[in-house]
Amino acid sequence: MKQHRTRLFLLTALALMTNGFSLLGFSHGSVGAVAKTIECNHNIGRGILTERALKSLSGNPPTGRARLPQVFDLGSIAGFHGRLA
Repeated sequence: MKQHRTRLFLLTALALMTNGFSLLGFSHGSVGAVAKTIECNHNIGRGILTERALKSLSGNPPTGRARLPQVFDLGSIAGFHGRLA
């Protein structure tokens, strides 16, 4: 029976530590608020990186495009040679 009390006290302590701030009215210290802050900071950082990447690409045309071969080798499709128009 004592082991059940210990588990109950442990679970109660964990519940109060994770939700105690929001239960007391201090929502900025609750676990949910911390998770939202971390997610927001991550989204802001990802947005900044995307903006910088797009800014470096804007106005710069692609250089050194690979040219297609002038003559296509029809020997590779010998079985379909008669069907091609």
